[in-house]
Amino acid sequence: MVSLFKLIKVGDHGEVPGAEVYWMRDFDKWYRLSFYSVLLKTEDGYVLVNTGLPDDLSLRNSFLKEWAGSDRCKFSFKEEEKIENALSRLNLTPDEISHVIITPVQDYTIGRLHLFKKANIYFSRTGWYNDVVNPSPSPFLNRDVYLPKNIRQYLFEEAWNRIKLVENEEVVKGVEVKWSGCHHRSSMLVKFQYQNKRFCISDSAFLMGNYEKNIPIGIAEDIYECLDAYSYMRRECDVVIPAYDPENTIRFREYLV
Repeated sequence: MVSLFKLIKVGDHGEVPGAEVYWMRDFDKWYRLSFYSVLLKTEDGYVLVNTGLPDDLSLRNSFLKEWAGSDRCKFSFKEEEKIENALSRLNLTPDEISHVIITPVQDYTIGRLHLFKKANIYFSRTGWYNDVVNPSPSPFLNRDVYLPKNIRQYLFEEAWNRIKLVENEEVVKGVEVKWSGCHHRSSMLVKFQYQNKRFCISDSAFLMGNYEKNIPIGIAEDIYECLDAYSYMRRECDVVIPAYDPENTIRFREYLV
């Protein structure tokens, strides 16, 4: 069903306070985080999970500096980590991507969505209301940070007829999504079968330690949803890919672009 799987590193989050990664723990530690996209080739065309960071990170990094009181949390990416350049190394262009799955709705997942002019775009139905069109978003989140204005314009003007709202279903042949919550209302676990193994990628686990030690992430909108996600992954997934683990580049090196 899935004939190609590639893991693409698209940027870094620098270091974050330990309690952001492990709920109510490690207040005196800092952990590195990284950002990734996933490319799959299916019978229904190429599927991309997340599109990487926007070019302009000034608003995000200003927010992080004020929040953390440090530059240690700074978002960054290298030129070769831009999703269009990673695809080019595979002899692909954004126009050859047929499906884009966004999870969660954040600048580091949606930042280069405007490059994908022909793809159907899949969002969590729950997350679409809560994180995109809700007229009363969380007072703790700045929509201009996590959903940049140029991407909002692209969604509502140019890409409107290609938006698909999904929840717990197969979105294309061989690729399933399951609403997970935990991190954000727009968070979905993505599951696919490749080389006779069931792979799952989820932001319910920032690092493998969240999953293996059953410790919810610190930035969780519902820690019980995190625990439910870990239980689901233990039942349903042969290979778990934590969404932001820098060790993914070592653990899954054979799939890296």
